Amino acid sequence: MKRSKLLVRAWLLFIGYCTLSAVVYVPALLLLQKGILLHVPWILSVEKSLSQDGFGNPVSTWLRPGCIEYDPELIYRPVIGTCQFNEIEFNTSLTFTDEGRVTGDRPAGTGIAVIGDSHAMGWGVNDQQAFPAVLQRLSGRPVYNLGVASYGTVRELIRLEQSGLADRIDTVIIQYCNNDLPENLRFDTASKKQLYDRIFGQFTPHAAAGKGREAQTGKVLYILKGYWSALDAPLRSLADRLRRKNFEPHYGPLIATLGKHAAVLRGKRVIVFYSNSRGQKYRNFPSGRDPQIPDVYFVDLDLGVTDYYNLDNHPTPAGQKKIAERLYAYLQQVQPPAPGAGQSGPATTAPAGRP
Repeated sequence: MKRSKLLVRAWLLFIGYCTLSAVVYVPALLLLQKGILLHVPWILSVEKSLSQDGFGNPVSTWLRPGCIEYDPELIYRPVIGTCQFNEIEFNTSLTFTDEGRVTGDRPAGTGIAVIGDSHAMGWGVNDQQAFPAVLQRLSGRPVYNLGVASYGTVRELIRLEQSGLADRIDTVIIQYCNNDLPENLRFDTASKKQLYDRIFGQFTPHAAAGKGREAQTGKVLYILKGYWSALDAPLRSLADRLRRKNFEPHYGPLIATLGKHAAVLRGKRVIVFYSNSRGQKYRNFPSGRDPQIPDVYFVDLDLGVTDYYNLDNHPTPAGQKKIAERLYAYLQQVQPPAPGAGQSGPATTAPAGRP
């Protein structure tokens, strides 16, 4: 009897949860389609879940004509000039020169190169809000933002090699992201033609027509998938806050990638930190000097979900500022190798006033 009562109660709770999810799902979807965020916990988590799964308000894409161009080694690279990207949470302009995204008027002296993906490039913030620009103002040193959305560490290092900046910098900051791993494992052996077709094939009229046809079909499936996103939204939101990723599978391919491109890093202080989508953390990210490549240092900047947009996966202006401030503080703890020292030698404290 007790067991049957428990089953009935569990069933009633399940029905109640499904009903409440449906009640939340409809206004959340309508609000998202109108570009409105409602900061009510469950509705916001449903809007976030719907957005992540491709429902509701369409988001701007980095990979579009006029913003990227073909590169034989990198597949694509930013077009020199300005592109506008607008979403629910931001309206931004991204400006690029042949030395990367602009960071403002650069001071004289030996500089810092920042490489990474969209988190380093500064997706979701304007030019002067991206952490490389903030770091330049804090340090009083030239900072070159070579970050490009969707690059892994392999292409980030190739872009650094192409930049011609090696003789003008003594520090390289690498922003690592969880999705760098596939590229670090396979980019060197991947078919460049397939990669090209995957990126630039979507720009063809045939591809655009296909997407239009898809949008007109499967409405029932669309609704069901959206409702499923509403059902799991609270659990997904909780998981984003509590889950700690395992860095161990990433470490070996990252070190191997750095080793393959050792020439451009030789004689440089290399700082590696991570910024993952939605602020997800690693439970075992290394700390301090790397035992295999002595002038590489790992640092966890302790970023969290509050440093990222509610819907978008990238740092807010405040999150970018926090990254810059914590990197600036860390740079004062280790000094670049002495000229001609190579990738070896003990770490020393940086002189005061020169991070």
